[in-house]
Amino acid sequence: MKSLSTRSLNISASPTVAMDARYKELLARGLPVLSLGAGEPDLPMPKKGVDAAIAALREGKTRYSHMAGLPELRAALSGKFSEDNNIAYSPDEILITSGAKQAVFTALLALLDPGDEVLIPSPYWVTYPEAVRLAGGTPVIIDTKFEDGFKLKPEDIRKAITSKSKLIVLNSPSNPTGAVYSRVELEALAAVIVEHDLYVLSDEIYEHIVYGGVSSTSPASLSPEMRARTATVNGFSKIFAMQGLRLGYVGAPGAWAKAMVAVQSHAAHHPSTLSQYAGLACLEASAEVLPEAKQHYTKALEYTLSRLQKIPGVTWNKPQGAFYIFLSVKSLLPAKVGKRSIPDSLALAEYLLTEWNLATVPGIGFGCEGYLRLSFANSIEYLGKAFDQLEQGLRALSPIA
Repeated sequence: MKSLSTRSLNISASPTVAMDARYKELLARGLPVLSLGAGEPDLPMPKKGVDAAIAALREGKTRYSHMAGLPELRAALSGKFSEDNNIAYSPDEILITSGAKQAVFTALLALLDPGDEVLIPSPYWVTYPEAVRLAGGTPVIIDTKFEDGFKLKPEDIRKAITSKSKLIVLNSPSNPTGAVYSRVELEALAAVIVEHDLYVLSDEIYEHIVYGGVSSTSPASLSPEMRARTATVNGFSKIFAMQGLRLGYVGAPGAWAKAMVAVQSHAAHHPSTLSQYAGLACLEASAEVLPEAKQHYTKALEYTLSRLQKIPGVTWNKPQGAFYIFLSVKSLLPAKVGKRSIPDSLALAEYLLTEWNLATVPGIGFGCEGYLRLSFANSIEYLGKAFDQLEQGLRALSPIA
């Protein structure tokens, strides 16, 4: 038989999704597994959103919507962008998608030609390089440093730019590191971006999950020049706990947005109509939801840090946003436990899952060996049990000099 596409054979499955799938398979088999793996909020979806979805179903609102999304939802998001992000996107410059992941992919597919280079700071969300490859582009990874808080610097961009560079991906607050760029830091990056005529894909899905007085700034809000070259991606999964309903969105300058709508019209038509009505109601409940969510994750972060301080050999940067710790385990690797060899983060995650019933995600999936990504989007009681297992598992390691 003829082979499958080179495109599909040259990408890797998402390690976060794969680990979560294994965790859920073990859970279904009745094993006492816990997870610090997938970034899945433990808070309930807002009641107003639930009620709106049920009402829409009962009222027969199950027809196709506009290929760019419900007009009333796009209008509401236009107001949200203006109020929360200081970006003036008209409803016609907004596309509603089946999750933020699809928004990322659609933006890339609408922009990239074969061979176009996309600059991606590492550590990165696992989907960025693979989505670039699927869209025909070439990912160019820019390594950042632990001691810099894993933040990209202007000189890093300059060194990576070639004649084929077309787009740079920015993710703040960051998955997996929790880093948040200040306005001053973004302005320094923007100067290089505008100078070299790069487009920007700004993933801001964790914008409302920030800590200690930190605020999140949208690159498109910095100047007219940045607005003209930036696609701003967001979604309902993280702050509204609508992850299973798959609802995201992207705002972009007119020509780019129009191209994305054309792509989506053939790829997915539009996201679930019921999800869109639920999302509209959740937006209307933002004033009630956001403070509660921020307080919840702040407490979870504080508890997580208190537990990590008791584990010898690990280090981390305190997250400024999102709900992840990117935990350095470099001093513990390579290691052995009995006859079991643990050379890297992938083997360590496998060991923790099979020996300690704990799901984590290896750093190599984010472009950084020697790390584990831990999600603390859980109750304190749950985190207590999970960190008991993590601590025991890591203390059992015998590092190899």
